[in-house]
Amino acid sequence: MKRVVTGGELTQRDMRPADIIHSYLTHVQDDIARFGLLEDARERDCPACGGQGAREFERFGFEYHRCRMCGSLFVSPLPAGIRLAEYHAEGAAERFRREHLLPSTADVRTRHALIPRARWVLAAAAGRLGLYPTFAQFGTETPQLLDLIRASATVVSWPDTSQPERDQVQADGVIAFDELERAADFAGGIHRCRRTLRAGGLLFVTTMSGEGFELCMLGQRANALVPPVHLQLLSRRGWNEVLAREDFRIVEYSTPGELDVQAVADVCRRDPAGRLPAIIDQLVHTDDEQVARAFQGLLQQACLSSLVHLMAEALRHGV
Repeated sequence: MKRVVTGGELTQRDMRPADIIHSYLTHVQDDIARFGLLEDARERDCPACGGQGAREFERFGFEYHRCRMCGSLFVSPLPAGIRLAEYHAEGAAERFRREHLLPSTADVRTRHALIPRARWVLAAAAGRLGLYPTFAQFGTETPQLLDLIRASATVVSWPDTSQPERDQVQADGVIAFDELERAADFAGGIHRCRRTLRAGGLLFVTTMSGEGFELCMLGQRANALVPPVHLQLLSRRGWNEVLAREDFRIVEYSTPGELDVQAVADVCRRDPAGRLPAIIDQLVHTDDEQVARAFQGLLQQACLSSLVHLMAEALRHGV
């Protein structure tokens, strides 16, 4: 299985400006109450493998559980789908994210996220899908990303899933960037991606890892963790389980994140009471930038950074 390790100069300050993140998270907490997301919620088992979870921590009133079988992290009780839809469509937090957070970090996100992701998709397409592949994007469309993809591929609208499967347009590739972790119907989302792909097509996923270093060290103190955006954060084993059920085979699983060590160091500086294991504490608080980068590189090599890039092939026998 392929994995990719990256280097770079991305900083926590550039990608997650503290004042804007603070304002965003304030809006999130207000909207959680406004839309009653914690009302009528239902208990659930692990959305990846069906295993039972053990409560690990709480953030903004949401209980996060760790699956005893596959190690995935997930919210339970799960808010009702209609309340989540209202939160995303009408909430002040999502409006603030679109109008303030994303524009304030647009340049850095273009350099460190959109362009590398487009190159990743197109490089894989060139090697596996042949000439002029067709792509569809699951969830909210990202115009700038799709413009980059259109340089070497065709982009089609998401098919009408109310139509019989034989009447749907089938794409060579499906892009699901930062979407599946927020899906109230996670299994249904994976299934819709599979139905949209032809046999041999590729699913491209980016998400946050449930077993990444930042989350494992910080838990509820991780500013990158935003319920109800992050409802399920799977482990590597969890992704293998859920994708295998839809006849996918993972062909690449990488964690090219660059911010884990910086993020943990920032939180620990603000909260000295939050102790880390001794050797980890030394590595996180080192004044030697080379050591910090080497540690982040090791997390990438071990697939333990918090950002996941996953590519899966739809197997020939279909669904």
